[in-house]
Amino acid sequence: MTFQALVLSLVCVVLGKAKVVTQTEQRVVKAGNSVTLSCALTEPKDIVQVTWQKDYVKSPSNIATYSKSTGLKIQKPYQNRMNLTSLMLNNTSITFWNARIDDTGCYLCLFNTFPLGSFLGRSCLQVYGLNASIHYNVSEGHLIATCSAVGYPEPTISWNNVFNYTPTQEKFTYENGVVSITSELKVYDSQNISKEDLTCRVSNESEEMELPISMKKRIKVLGAGCGCDSFTCHLGPGSHCTALEEEDM
Repeated sequence: MTFQALVLSLVCVVLGKAKVVTQTEQRVVKAGNSVTLSCALTEPKDIVQVTWQKDYVKSPSNIATYSKSTGLKIQKPYQNRMNLTSLMLNNTSITFWNARIDDTGCYLCLFNTFPLGSFLGRSCLQVYGLNASIHYNVSEGHLIATCSAVGYPEPTISWNNVFNYTPTQEKFTYENGVVSITSELKVYDSQNISKEDLTCRVSNESEEMELPISMKKRIKVLGAGCGCDSFTCHLGPGSHCTALEEEDM
């Protein structure tokens, strides 16, 4: 698991005569740690329900609601990783047990009152970190390696050796500022890397990592009913196969 750092920026929103106060602190957390967002309504009101939403460009999306009559409800994408940790109607908190990069964004706490309507607070969360993965496929002597990274700040991808080929790259920036990059390297004569490991290097301002590809041995298969490529075999009913390991690629 990669490390993640997180900066919490907070604001107060005043509606009508009552004030909603959010947290006033900044935090840095490691991946796997928790973070709590809190809101309080400073004046006594008849609060019917508390609602937490994630604010998106198009429209906010509910993540959790609580009332004394219906209890607590957490939406499916957040179940088992987030909870309301303060169930007082005038002082509410949500805790993420493991802050993730895609938790970046602004969150709204709404105190729904009767008969005055809703009072709103807003907390913006920026999660710093880096996630990456690599996979490859070999077919008819051609190697296709794909390295992907998602992070904030924007990650970069490089290869330790491109074997005179030029990798292609695609980038996508989400509305919360998180950037996804995919680099694909095609080597049409995979014998060129028979004795070398191929490594994808991924980094951003917060961390860096290396993702190696260790070339496996080629498999030669004898027998009937065998569905095989260079490295794996999928055996059907009644198959009679013998796998012989050949020399390194």
